Amino acid sequence: PAMMLVSHGGIQFVAYEFLKGHFANFTNSNNNNQWKKGERRGAGTPIGERLRDSCGYLVMGAASKFIASTITYPIQVIKARLQQRSQVVEFSEATGEIIVTKREYAGVADCVGRIWRNEGFVGFFKGCV
Repeated sequence: PAMMLVSHGGIQFVAYEFLKGHFANFTNSNNNNQWKKGERRGAGTPIGERLRDSCGYLVMGAASKFIASTITYPIQVIKARLQQRSQVVEFSEATGEIIVTKREYAGVADCVGRIWRNEGFVGFFKGCV
């Protein structure tokens, strides 16, 4: 599972390029094709337009990071579960008891299956705010 986390950067890059392409199409259509694709906007460009473009790139970077994190977070949960100690102490809010749970997984498939069975889809995003 650790090697799969390398995909986070790749997903983020692809998402950013996808958003950047749509942003370029959007800004070109709003500017009545005043700027040709690939043409640099120099010092003669109004500050408001340059600021809008900068904010657009900031939002695209944040959105691509959000997309990549959402896609790869379940892999991080599985990796953490496989690496954690075999005994976990949990507090049951329903009964008020302290429960010692053994968490030993036979492998990745066993871990995925047990998370899905015991916690459902939300279990893969446990700990994500």
